[in-house]
Amino acid sequence: MIVACLVGFAPGCVGHQAIRQTRLKYNDAVRETTDEQILINIVRLRYADSPVFLDLPNITSQFELSGRGNFLGGNGNQFPGPANLGFGELFLRDSPTLSYQPRTGKDFGRTLATPLTVELLRLVVGTTNPEPFFLMAVDEMNDLPNAPEATALVPDHPEDNRAFRDLMRVITAIRLSGSVELAIDTFEVETSDPVPTANLQARGLLDAAKAGFAYRTRGEERLVLMKRQKTVALKVRPGAKGRPELIEFARRLGLDPNLEVYRFRSELYDDHDDDRFEAKPTQQENDTIYLKMRSMLEIMTFLSKGVDVPPEHVAGRVAPVVIDPMTGGVYDWRGVTAGLIRVRWHKHRPKDAEVAVPYRGYWFSIAADDVPSRATLATIELLLSLQESGGEELGPVLTLPVAG
Repeated sequence: MIVACLVGFAPGCVGHQAIRQTRLKYNDAVRETTDEQILINIVRLRYADSPVFLDLPNITSQFELSGRGNFLGGNGNQFPGPANLGFGELFLRDSPTLSYQPRTGKDFGRTLATPLTVELLRLVVGTTNPEPFFLMAVDEMNDLPNAPEATALVPDHPEDNRAFRDLMRVITAIRLSGSVELAIDTFEVETSDPVPTANLQARGLLDAAKAGFAYRTRGEERLVLMKRQKTVALKVRPGAKGRPELIEFARRLGLDPNLEVYRFRSELYDDHDDDRFEAKPTQQENDTIYLKMRSMLEIMTFLSKGVDVPPEHVAGRVAPVVIDPMTGGVYDWRGVTAGLIRVRWHKHRPKDAEVAVPYRGYWFSIAADDVPSRATLATIELLLSLQESGGEELGPVLTLPVAG
């Protein structure tokens, strides 16, 4: 009778109790394995191996509740009086079904290989400081290099980014002083040769305006078609113009220190109408900060230089190495990625690691107190999500029932 009551009562409460017992556990498992997937792909790239991404788009969990009982009673033969014997069992089973989807195909290849856009700066800076984003995602800023050789799977020669890091320190000083803010700036770009004014009709002017274009006067009785574009800009706050850190920033990038707005533009920026890439103007404008953005593959390859490699793999050339001509020894790339990521190797699984993955006979980990490295993993996941092409299937979905 007791078992019957339990079985009859439990289905009414198992639903919300199941959510309380499982939702955060699944959430933690997804977060932990996502970090592990990003870390192992960074380690793979350090060894010049191919990265592999496997999504978990669906988790379907089925809860089963069942029970049984037995009761025996009566007057025994050996002892006087009635005897009662009974037992009851109550079973609750969680049977999750996991759907794995590999990120493959042309769309994901484009996600990895296409350079980031400057517009991402405004989105990413909302979650992190701009300096780490610039260090990992920008190859050049107004022709100031950020160790572009470090983005190669097998670099030819050593390269540092000390001058670029000096610029980042200037940007940090500007940010801490509150001298500037990020804003959206609208500008126009010529998209046609001059045409006679007499050739244009009112309908053409209206159609151009609806499509985000405008005609502007060029010389006598000639017009050119201009395209309106928006970009992220660095706006100097009132009263901040002339501060030493702003003057130094302008000097290092060849900008006019007396301006109040500096536009960010990709060194290779795309025309979304015909999917072509146009090179930046040959004569640099002194109000524009040209950024040569990296692709996600280049970013992760750059970060892979922050992976410590076991001496056995260095000696055996299992991982690519570059000889430092100054010392004759193996060049240490960790100075290039300092402050972004540090991945250590271990013979056994470390107990105090935030994230740890096995690879090629060793364990690679990020320490629990290494906040910059943990933040870098989170930024990589955010950038991959922003770069991911939406809506289309990227590969077959493998659905696996997991025994409870």
